[in-house]
Amino acid sequence: MIVLGIDPGSRKTGYAVVESSGNRHRLLEFGTINLVDTKPMPDKLVKIYIEITKLFTQFDIDSVAVEAGYYGKNAQSAYKLGYARSAAVLSAALHGVDVIEYSPRKIKQSVTGNGNASKEQVKYMVKALLKNGDLSIKEDESDACAAALCHLHNNVDSGTTYKSWSTFVSKNPARVLKRK
Repeated sequence: MIVLGIDPGSRKTGYAVVESSGNRHRLLEFGTINLVDTKPMPDKLVKIYIEITKLFTQFDIDSVAVEAGYYGKNAQSAYKLGYARSAAVLSAALHGVDVIEYSPRKIKQSVTGNGNASKEQVKYMVKALLKNGDLSIKEDESDACAAALCHLHNNVDSGTTYKSWSTFVSKNPARVLKRK
């Protein structure tokens, strides 16, 4: 299973592509979409959309895990975060890939065992879980890795996934009952 983790932001959007086979995880790609010098907001959204779409052309992504927004007292920041998130989600939706949202607390709990973990603790565990201890990884990238790992930890199955019902049926005809 290949999961794209996204940590959306209007200034920086982190992403990570993580492949899982059983309980082994491998980081295939990660990066930050830097939006600080991009103005106005519509141009930022286009940049996010284009960069995320490139990942769908490079990898056979099965699902997308997005860190849900933390909405404090600043409504303007919440709107901007929502816009950035929407650009990434749109790319996934147009590629027919499921998008699953996880709260920051859920992601931290899944990766570190502590829902109130610090950014440093999350980064440390991401490196340990992906066996990339010497890897230079930025905060947004680490959060995106954590989102992908959270999804993988919360969706343990037989290891076989199907992108659509028709694919499942074609691969498992004996498991499907036909109406009479």
